[in-house]
Amino acid sequence: MLASSGNRRGGEAEDCTLLRKPQLVTTVISDFTPEAMMSIHQYNPRGIALVVDEIRALFNSVKRYNNRNNLIEDLLTAYSGQPLKVIRKSEARPILIKNPCINIIGSAQTNLLPEIFRAEYMVNGLLDRFLFVYPKDRRISGWKRDDGTIARPDLVGQWREVLNRIVSLPYPTGVVLNMADDAEEYFYNWYNGIIEEVNAIEDDAEVESRKMKLNGNAARLSLVFQALKWATDGGGMQCVDLESVQAAIRMIGYYEETYRRIQELIVTSNIGESKEAWSSLLGDTFTAGNAIVAGKRVGLSRRSVYYALKQLCCQPNPLLEKIDHGTYRKLCPNKPAAPCTIALSDGETGGGRAGRCILPQSTNVKRLIPIPLQRCPEIELWTKDVYDWCAR
Repeated sequence: MLASSGNRRGGEAEDCTLLRKPQLVTTVISDFTPEAMMSIHQYNPRGIALVVDEIRALFNSVKRYNNRNNLIEDLLTAYSGQPLKVIRKSEARPILIKNPCINIIGSAQTNLLPEIFRAEYMVNGLLDRFLFVYPKDRRISGWKRDDGTIARPDLVGQWREVLNRIVSLPYPTGVVLNMADDAEEYFYNWYNGIIEEVNAIEDDAEVESRKMKLNGNAARLSLVFQALKWATDGGGMQCVDLESVQAAIRMIGYYEETYRRIQELIVTSNIGESKEAWSSLLGDTFTAGNAIVAGKRVGLSRRSVYYALKQLCCQPNPLLEKIDHGTYRKLCPNKPAAPCTIALSDGETGGGRAGRCILPQSTNVKRLIPIPLQRCPEIELWTKDVYDWCAR
């Protein structure tokens, strides 16, 4: 009404401008609902970052409000670069984000990793789009004091200048950077090698879907390295050069090595209590399909079974042997010596031919099972029953 009729004071009409509701532009958010996340992204088209201390809480909040929560689907769509559209009855108008950019940063305790690597997130490929960091050396470095005489560079200030220069790039009227010819050739050769590895696998169940997402992650990192080079006066912004592509591929190699170590940790945790029950359901010779069926009975996922088969075949004292494609055989590893047994040798501890068993004349054993024994001089057990028990 004020905009149409004007604010009359003293009989004269004055110009009146209808004020628009201000919107807060936010980049980093932590506690949010999916609707709030989309609304914030709408007013910050450059992109947003979801920073959560425990990333497990993000996954657990998917079904917190209603069963029709589309957070995971929206994240998958945003990763693919497809537009996001939200139509809600509570919204005055639909939300349309043409170029979504949603970044997620979080941490997790190692003992909670199995809760993150759920079957549902493995099947839909959500975790295949994450880059994991897990240090080889888990020891915490100690703090060191100095007397203040050593000049230290202002790293915080330098990073601030770099990031401010990147943020100053115009949006959305920016430029599209293509790869240089040599960079594109290097990138294609690298990914074609991965494709050949995948094509060489006959059983589709053994193919890791994560490998098919590496090209997207490597391309994104290549662009990041190129932008950082430009911001530090180390390169131009005409194209993504070979050096940036090579750096991105090296970084992907580090992330994938980290991912494999995390998988080994999860398999060890999952198999720990279920290994005996799982193994007891398998014969001396079995197929991968038999292992998967037995894994379901003890609560092991399909991927965990495949990782377990690989780990049990490759460890220093392997428990399994792969005798054919998809066929395995159990091995009999050397078991550690029982602490309460003695070595039956023809000499004392310091001499004689250790390992040669001498039985009392009254003992009648048809078959001797070779087992490692430990000498305990303070105990002299020479009865048939005890030796039979040790042999078993």
